Amino acid sequence: MEEKVKFCFRSLYGKDAQLLVIAPGRINLIGEHTDYNGGLVLPAAIDKYMYFLFSTNDSNKGNVYAMDLDESINIDLENLRKTNSTWANYFIGLLVEFKLERLAIKGFDCVFSSEIPIGAGMSSSAALECGFALGMDYINRAGLGNWEIINLSHRSNHKFMNIYGGIMDQFASLFGRAQKCMLLDCDDRTFEYKDLILNDHAVVLINTKVQHEHSSSGYNTRSDECKKIEALIQEQHPQLKKISDVPLNELNEISKGWPEHLICRAQYIVDENIRVLEFCKALKDGNIQRMGTLLYQSHDGLQHQFDVSCPELDLLVDIAKAREEVVGARMMGGGFGGCTINIMKSDKVEEVTQDLMNKYHENTGIEAESYFVNISEGAKVVLL
Repeated sequence: MEEKVKFCFRSLYGKDAQLLVIAPGRINLIGEHTDYNGGLVLPAAIDKYMYFLFSTNDSNKGNVYAMDLDESINIDLENLRKTNSTWANYFIGLLVEFKLERLAIKGFDCVFSSEIPIGAGMSSSAALECGFALGMDYINRAGLGNWEIINLSHRSNHKFMNIYGGIMDQFASLFGRAQKCMLLDCDDRTFEYKDLILNDHAVVLINTKVQHEHSSSGYNTRSDECKKIEALIQEQHPQLKKISDVPLNELNEISKGWPEHLICRAQYIVDENIRVLEFCKALKDGNIQRMGTLLYQSHDGLQHQFDVSCPELDLLVDIAKAREEVVGARMMGGGFGGCTINIMKSDKVEEVTQDLMNKYHENTGIEAESYFVNISEGAKVVLL
């Protein structure tokens, strides 16, 4: 992939690039929709990457070529405006944040290409943001740290992209370590690395091929509902700042009189935070069966309480339950499509995965895709 992108850059701009940035996608083992509620998550970076090549130019323009889409944009760095291109707007939104931080931006040329499937729940958008921001940081000598890049991306998502998510995806892309998942508290931002040792089991992703886009799916609706819940909580309990602060044994009393759907949303968040901690304990104990049970419980909550699943995701999870080699499965990511994450016996991976996809096709007519992923390092800059 790197050589293809280098050849494309040279052909397009008539010169070699100055640096390469590699940014990974991510999985999230458990802890879904908890990040923007100040809760716990357990992500890991994976060996599916987005590749960026950069060089400076002697202009006030940013020239970007999306190799996979065969699309180009020319950004006027003195007049940053939203376009009709979603991927371009991610870049422009970050450049706006650079300017708001009073960071100088040199003219630049860029080519990028991705191995991360779009809309599959592996956070191609966060890899896009982190890779681009790292390149901009380096060529402009801005001296940004990982958390500063996360903050820039988070603000851009909220203010420019109108996507009201959390920090987990960017965190995973930047802080990933090989063979480690990361327990992150999205409130105080403390985190610790956990050895992801599954012994004779493996992680497999199966893509429903039903795509979502956060700005047009129900993702923002859930974020709005959670803000309403926070307001209801703080009316009577100002010491509780977010849903994740509510103790399980107090939720029933606190939520009396709320609309039923908001009670369900809050119950899911409180339960999911507990599941994250229980998953970490099971991981430490090597209790694969318990991990799998927690995945199924998480999906049940996402399907029935948080209401972010879809029939295709539910079908894949139900099919997985019928195979004893699969210890657990759930939808992964924002929902309304994308992938399921499955933990299954390593020596049966190909057979079981093909069976799941065959049964899925029989029921839907859709050809699913599978991905066998390894846990990788976070994003990096390579000087050329």
